[in-house]
Amino acid sequence: MTEATLEKKTVGLMADPHLPMELARKLQATTAQLLNSSLDSEVDWTIEIEQQSLPLDANGEVELNVHAQDVRDRLGWDYLVYLTDLPKYANSEPMISSVNADYGSAMIALPALGVMRTNRVRRALLQTIGVLHGAANARSLGRGKVSAAIGPISPERTTPAAGANQNSYETLKGFRGRVQLLAGMVRGNRPWRILPGLSGAMAAATATGAFGVFYTSIWSMADYLSAPRLASISLLSIAIMTIWLIAHNNLWERPVGARRAERRVSYNLATVITILIAVSAMYLGLFTVIFGGALIIINSEYLSAQLGHPAGIDEYLNLAWLSASLGTIAGALGSSLDDEESVRKATFSSREYDRRQLSRARPR
Repeated sequence: MTEATLEKKTVGLMADPHLPMELARKLQATTAQLLNSSLDSEVDWTIEIEQQSLPLDANGEVELNVHAQDVRDRLGWDYLVYLTDLPKYANSEPMISSVNADYGSAMIALPALGVMRTNRVRRALLQTIGVLHGAANARSLGRGKVSAAIGPISPERTTPAAGANQNSYETLKGFRGRVQLLAGMVRGNRPWRILPGLSGAMAAATATGAFGVFYTSIWSMADYLSAPRLASISLLSIAIMTIWLIAHNNLWERPVGARRAERRVSYNLATVITILIAVSAMYLGLFTVIFGGALIIINSEYLSAQLGHPAGIDEYLNLAWLSASLGTIAGALGSSLDDEESVRKATFSSREYDRRQLSRARPR
């Protein structure tokens, strides 16, 4: 069959901003070729991408089928696949994808794919398009290649559509599936974005940590404390700042509706881990700055004289260790000067932020 006589099909990838859109761009170049080789070689496949977030309903859910036909007609797509960073459940299990062949639409919930390696997303995309296209082996597409590339994946369950105009689902099973969902939620939150929004916290932490470079009493205390004691202080300081940021910025959530107990655990645990990673990164950065500053400013002979014994690299490390812990505790208080809304926006993915705004506005 010549190229001119091939049936033409256009698959549209609609993606939420940031990570979903980045993945859509990565997948655009190779998906058409993979569809030709593994799904249907008698079709001229075209992949188009569009950044757009579909509206959320009152429960914070995306009703894809309500909008699918309008989107496909407007953009001239045969099939619509929506990539979202919202965590979703189906049949009481974390949802990877939902497909409705009658509407020509599918949704891939990226958090359920864990740390979202591109190959794993590609496999889910091939499968959903295969189901939309009516392929008998759609759910097996790409499994071998992905398993070889990323190793074993969490157990999955396929739930066929119950009837006409109904969705079929691919979900995660068991404890490993919940862990994979949690990892994906944290990855979607992108913890490294939080630090620029914590300017007040970082300023207070740096100013307080700098006292350790200039005050001999802190030198003596750092030298006297044992490594386990210093480690306990550092863990306590990180915990204090993590708890303070969550409480002060109202990041704790109390979901309502179905699976609210499990969602309360997963949503809030993802928040705790996200903030913990950001605070730990700030702590390490503060430690590095103080350690470098101490090496530059404090003469080793003078430090030895103050401590009453020869000072080496260990004494500088202990000094930076204690000073970073004290600075982190001060940073918790300094975070009160940061804009709460900016912190919330930096903590969550764009769609998760939208969903939480709806949740906060809902009467209790």
